[in-house]
Amino acid sequence: MSSSLATSNETVMVSSNQNLLNVNMTNVTKLTSSNFLMWSLQVHALLDGYDLAGFLDGSVVVPPSTLTANDVVSVNPEYTIWKRQDKLIYSALLGAITVSIQPILSTTTTSAEIWSVLSATYAKPSRGHLKQLRQQIKQWTKGNMSIDTYFQGFTTRFDQLALLGKALDLEDQIEHVLEGLPEEYRPVIEQIEGRETPPSLTEVHEKLLNFEVKLQSKAVPQTNLPITANAAAVRGSSNYNHRHNYQGPSRNNSRGQNQQQQYSPRNDQGAPRGYQGRCQICGIQGHSVRRCPQLQLPGNSYNNNARPNSSPVSWQPRANMAIAQPYNPNNWVLDTGATHHLTTDLNNLSLHQPYNGGEEVTIADGTSLSISHTGSTLLSTPSRPLTLNDILYVPNVQKNLISMYRLCNTNNVSVEFFPAHFQVKDLSTGARLLQGRTKDELYEWPVSPSNVVSLFASPSPKTSFSFWHSRLGHPSLAVLQSVVSQFSLPVQNSTPKQLPCSHCLINKSHKLPFHSNTITSKHPLDYIYTDVWTSPILSIDNFKYYLILVDHYTRYTWFHPLRQKSQVKETFIAFKALVENRFQQKIRNLYSDNGGEFVALRDFLMNHHT
Repeated sequence: MSSSLATSNETVMVSSNQNLLNVNMTNVTKLTSSNFLMWSLQVHALLDGYDLAGFLDGSVVVPPSTLTANDVVSVNPEYTIWKRQDKLIYSALLGAITVSIQPILSTTTTSAEIWSVLSATYAKPSRGHLKQLRQQIKQWTKGNMSIDTYFQGFTTRFDQLALLGKALDLEDQIEHVLEGLPEEYRPVIEQIEGRETPPSLTEVHEKLLNFEVKLQSKAVPQTNLPITANAAAVRGSSNYNHRHNYQGPSRNNSRGQNQQQQYSPRNDQGAPRGYQGRCQICGIQGHSVRRCPQLQLPGNSYNNNARPNSSPVSWQPRANMAIAQPYNPNNWVLDTGATHHLTTDLNNLSLHQPYNGGEEVTIADGTSLSISHTGSTLLSTPSRPLTLNDILYVPNVQKNLISMYRLCNTNNVSVEFFPAHFQVKDLSTGARLLQGRTKDELYEWPVSPSNVVSLFASPSPKTSFSFWHSRLGHPSLAVLQSVVSQFSLPVQNSTPKQLPCSHCLINKSHKLPFHSNTITSKHPLDYIYTDVWTSPILSIDNFKYYLILVDHYTRYTWFHPLRQKSQVKETFIAFKALVENRFQQKIRNLYSDNGGEFVALRDFLMNHHT
């Protein structure tokens, strides 16, 4: 037998018509104790491509090792070829198995034995493994994962159950996928569950991906400036430039930005030049009449102890409020640097709701304060109320701040600041709506007793007693009058004698007294009341009518099911014999609605003196 060995290729020439295939399994993921299902698929697919899968499952029959001809025993060449090919597969399989698992294969000699031992060890679906996979599927939730990662976790476990012969139905798979989604995916969940036929997993995956993109587009942060609140009271409201020219108090006219009061050297080309004119009041060059120190209040006068050459850090705004007297939480302070309205008292909001966002309020010193609620309110003026929308309730803030930017844009007004007061004007008419004064070096919105009340209640038109009766849960007239009087409820008309409420008449009819009845009975069977009730549906025994008889004296009630109304007569005759024998009395009177079924009893009753 001639043979030659291959060097770089995978084919070994054995004879002129037989080849040995050297299978390369370097690209196969090594077998571990947890990946047998996928590993077996990969190995089986590789060997099937070489048409060698029969060596694993035994479909390739092992030829006899020897041949006997004319009493001469010789080696079977087909067995030699099979053995050599099997050893090549045997070696490749060992190379694709981790070292920790190889000892369990020490007694095997063929590739089929390796495959059999591994299948018996790892392929059988144990109850523990199945339970573990099902538990993982049940507990798998999206959380902060992407839809791709979330969906891949399900498909991997679904495939493992399918390989173990315990595949889940498509509807069960979709149900598990939808159960693990957060509440924000509710619209697409209802869309998928509302279909008559369940979609494929691929279609579900595509819908979830599209909805994820939509949610991400809504959650893209806007280019708005961060929320800031510059409640800064700078001690010493004067500053000097390099030439010691007085510039007056610095005003923060930026919206949402923290401006710092600094000293700029004269040779700084980027710094703006100060006011070069001369004041008409004091005659000093470097400031205008508006910024003249002689017009400043004593609290705003320049501190002679301040040093013009102080470092810029000492002149940065601070949000540390030192208030010597009790603070009224209803007071609002105007702030040109705040991007949002802020309040420290939830009672200042006439309408509010909890805040579930992740943003915080950043004040001038860099401290972040949490937001508890958001809401709105109205600030009264002599002409018309002004609206404050999107107010942030921050419990730890020191002042109630009005964002000038939002106040002006929401209400179409302008605000002019003066040394000792400010004015709010209507932009469309130019009329002055409000004038306020400064307090503790701050521009404070004036609060009157009427303002305080308006924060908690708004006027409403008077309504009738009937409306208040419905609003308060349908109380009785006496209770309603007491509530209206005690709480001064606005009522349109005078107190009625009775409330024309149909709901109360229907639902409280069980409390109405019965009309007085002159019928009296002294013995059983003096009076028998009877009627036939018709059921809208048949009973199990096909009964549709029911004869009811009530004794006025004893209140005993007899109930007789009937299939037809014509059975009333014979049923009553039997009933009469029964009760008269029981009470040893005769039925004296029979009350009915004179229905046709009772008219048939008229002759019978007359004959028996009833």
